[in-house]
Amino acid sequence: MSRRIHDQRLIRALRALNSELAASNRAVAARTGLNDSDLAVLDVLHRDGPQTPTSLARRTRMGTTTMTSVLRRLVRDGWVERRPSETDLRSFTIHATSVDRLAEIFLPANRRLTALVENWPGSQVDQLIEFLEDATTVIHESADPLSRDNTQEP
Repeated sequence: MSRRIHDQRLIRALRALNSELAASNRAVAARTGLNDSDLAVLDVLHRDGPQTPTSLARRTRMGTTTMTSVLRRLVRDGWVERRPSETDLRSFTIHATSVDRLAEIFLPANRRLTALVENWPGSQVDQLIEFLEDATTVIHESADPLSRDNTQEP
């Protein structure tokens, strides 16, 4: 198979994965009463720990007004809590408080995903993980100029 065909298959496979992840997130959001923005914030908090609202807005590429609305909903529904900063009394950090509720919903899919590679050699699994981490970085960095373009005044 030619390199060009491999490249096309790779991009199609990544796009299909992205579409299926988005559809899965919409299904989870509907089941939990959350929306895509809420899930994005909870995902960042789950992966990277407590953060300031400004940091969350930057990480999720949401405006600060949108982030305020998201956090208001998540606090109201018991998904996160605001805790005062220990070093700066004027600021606070957002802490996830109910990730176990989401983890339970994602558990069946997570088990099936890890089963896909359970018989692979560890080095091959490591290679896959490295590729996915690198691909995530490429996508994140590719979105930077797009985000800057959208925030500039006409």
